[in-house]
Amino acid sequence: MKQKIKILGIILGIIIIIFGGKSIYKGIIVSSNLKDARSAVDNREWVKAQKHYQKIQDTKPSVESRTSLQQLEYLVLGDTDLTAGHKDKMKQNYQDALHVDGSMPRINKQIKAVLASESNSEDESNDQISGSSSSKRKTNSNSSSKSSIDTDWQNASSNGTSHTDLANTYDFSDSDVKAARNQLKQKFNNVDVYDDTNIKKVMAVSLLNKTSLEVAYQTGGWNN
Repeated sequence: MKQKIKILGIILGIIIIIFGGKSIYKGIIVSSNLKDARSAVDNREWVKAQKHYQKIQDTKPSVESRTSLQQLEYLVLGDTDLTAGHKDKMKQNYQDALHVDGSMPRINKQIKAVLASESNSEDESNDQISGSSSSKRKTNSNSSSKSSIDTDWQNASSNGTSHTDLANTYDFSDSDVKAARNQLKQKFNNVDVYDDTNIKKVMAVSLLNKTSLEVAYQTGGWNN
């Protein structure tokens, strides 16, 4: 009788060890996959997180794994939409993931970060477009203004004097001289060294030789 009891005890012990070992093994699998799943979520690797949470759900179902899988399904679809160029659909899927019942704070944090980043990118893109348009308008305005200034002094009437008297060859007004000086200063640093008489000479040379103001200034001959 004692021998039978001893045998039964041994059998029960083996059964306990087997079931206990399985439980420990499951716990190790769940713990390892949970760590990897959470790390994947933090790195926004939705597909990888999905695989690890699925292993947990298959081994030892939990609220976290079930809810996370529901959210990740939307996020994977959202990334597919983004790759296809459908930003609106992507945003909708991300919003749907946020509104899953009992949604996980860890996943929600990453969803909100992605949506905020997308919103900032759109704002920057709009600012760049607006800035580009403004720059073009400013450039066109400056070009028109410069063209108008050039035309004003280039249409100055001849005084009919000798070309040896360059400063008085044309009837340049003070505003004409100022405009020509400003034009030259955009390219040359030493323009202010010369007085208005010299600037008039440059203007006259430009008109007589039919060259630009800058070429006339750079070529010289007017400051002899």
